[in-house]
Amino acid sequence: MQKDAESAAGLNQPVVKRAQNRGIDALLRWRLYPGLPHLFFYVFTGVLVYFAFAPGQRGEGNLATELVWKLWWPLLPFVMLMGGRVWCGVCPFGGAADAASKLRKDRPAAPKAMRAIGPWLGIGSVFLFGLSFLALGLEMNAGATGFILIGMTVAAFGLSLAWRGRSFCRYLCPVGMITRVYSFFAWLRPRGSGINAATGKSCPVGQSPASLRQPSQCQLCGECNTSSGTGGITTSFNTGSPRLPGSKEFGHPEAALSLMLLGLMAADSVRMTSVFARFQQTMLPTFGYNYRLSVIVGVTGLVTAVIGVVLAAALVAGRGRLSKAFSGIGFTLLPLTLGVFLSLAAQHLWSGGWPSLQTMLVEFRLIDWSGHMPPTNVYFFSWPLKLIQVGLLGAGLMLSLWLAGKKLTGVSKVDAGAIEDATAAADGRTVLIRRGLVVLASGGFGILFILPMSGAC
Repeated sequence: MQKDAESAAGLNQPVVKRAQNRGIDALLRWRLYPGLPHLFFYVFTGVLVYFAFAPGQRGEGNLATELVWKLWWPLLPFVMLMGGRVWCGVCPFGGAADAASKLRKDRPAAPKAMRAIGPWLGIGSVFLFGLSFLALGLEMNAGATGFILIGMTVAAFGLSLAWRGRSFCRYLCPVGMITRVYSFFAWLRPRGSGINAATGKSCPVGQSPASLRQPSQCQLCGECNTSSGTGGITTSFNTGSPRLPGSKEFGHPEAALSLMLLGLMAADSVRMTSVFARFQQTMLPTFGYNYRLSVIVGVTGLVTAVIGVVLAAALVAGRGRLSKAFSGIGFTLLPLTLGVFLSLAAQHLWSGGWPSLQTMLVEFRLIDWSGHMPPTNVYFFSWPLKLIQVGLLGAGLMLSLWLAGKKLTGVSKVDAGAIEDATAAADGRTVLIRRGLVVLASGGFGILFILPMSGAC
């Protein structure tokens, strides 16, 4: 793949030298990027790990759990909506992979088998990540949070030390997989040139220059930046409709990830309502009062049900030809999952943002806090919050309904570092089935969002 990237880079590709960069371009091409942000997040991650395992620290109110799960995690979808994969550029795990690449420069490429099954491994990591979040109660589990931070750092460093490129980021990072599929709807669209014009080094993620013109592929590692201003990271802004990917950019793995995210969002939505308490009252005796086992079974069953319904719909829509119909439905439902993700994030920030900031101030001895009592009623109803959630869900619904009428095709044009994707109208039967699924899913989430939701998450 390295040779392919290098050969593709030499096919008389135009090199554009800009006289002046926009402010955000200048930041992404700054000589201290991404080294300085990586250094900051190395220290920050170390502080979080310390507090996660510090003696006498409680799971609830711990600095690590508060900052990771009650501030960073609910803020992440808003960051993705604004900047696509911009988090990947400063992520400490990507920084650990880059540090490993400097220690061993003669690394082999990842095996073909790894490259073939890599996307599916990434989907599995997203599922395990979501299952851990729900079953282990990571918002109140400092030890598990610490182990996740250490484990992802070690995995990123070790795989990058073994194979060329950011292997962990490309194949196994759950956050990287999520940001990649949601980057289609981002306002800011950064992309790399795929090769450093000064040194001749190709992309460390292992992508070709052509694929890196797709914003969903670039991880903003900055390796293609040069001091001369040629090549490197460039940005554009989404001022119109969302960028529609070609069928090769959004295939079966991406569609399966979209549906898995829909199932995980459904499970998280149920968990935040009183429906979850009723579910546990019914299921706990069945599983010997094992809370985590009942959650694992419930989440797995819900995700399986979502994928099963879509597979059946894809068979009908594709008239027995499952392949393209499945990918099309997966992309159609993706905006709805993003709308739900944003709505749940708003719930977390609304109910837990200020307590999390209080925890941070207390841990650094900036304020004196004697403690707090849990809310009298863990489920609350706030009209401003509900309006925000309904608005976000409605935006996802409208965008999904619009995408239901589109048919993803191949790439139609390559023009000076930008890819424009050809689209065509889907047939009437396919549109009807897609829109029916969108309405069904959004109706279920709408019912859940109308209910009072937890303020203790």
